[in-house]
Amino acid sequence: MTCTVNNDIDLSWKMVQKQFPATQNLKTSDQSALLRNFMLKLWQIEPILDNIFNAEKYMNMDEEGFENLIVPFYEGAFLEGQKMSRGEIMRIFQPFWEFYYLKMVMPIVELDLEKAELMSIIWLLFFDNCYTNISPECQEMCRNIKKVILRELKNYQMDRDFDQMRFLDTVETLEIIDKGEKKFLEEMMICEMNHVRIHDDFKAILEENRS
Repeated sequence: MTCTVNNDIDLSWKMVQKQFPATQNLKTSDQSALLRNFMLKLWQIEPILDNIFNAEKYMNMDEEGFENLIVPFYEGAFLEGQKMSRGEIMRIFQPFWEFYYLKMVMPIVELDLEKAELMSIIWLLFFDNCYTNISPECQEMCRNIKKVILRELKNYQMDRDFDQMRFLDTVETLEIIDKGEKKFLEEMMICEMNHVRIHDDFKAILEENRS
């Protein structure tokens, strides 16, 4: 299951530097750590965005469609001789998917956020300064950038006469996604216990985030 590619990382970092020039002076180790930390958050963000931009598809999805969404995600990823039946996959992994959908995806979808607000959330997640694998200088830079993002987010919402609670609701999505990330780590542990093949690069990221 999944892997990171150096070219993708280089491309991602160029985009970050273009948007936030202050990041150009970061050590290579900090750059890599920020991207690795963001990988797990990205796995939470993607289904949220997919649901927002394909709302009708998910709204009309029946039980069979839900199963056809889940099962292929794991089929083909099992170690040789350890393949599970569709029923076993659903029994073990469906509760995780239901959690993501009901507890993470839908609460954020229902906020009906605009693209600029969603982008603010993504950048706030990227510049998370709570990790211990980044230097104090990087932590300070992240704190400062987050302050700027929050200020711009608030100004954006005020310019559109949004309710003041919208800002708090938007920021609260960070906690919702954090809970999703913790659940995702649990799921990956269950994957390993059930012989689902996980790429070494991604496994290293998981181990780093568990420590």
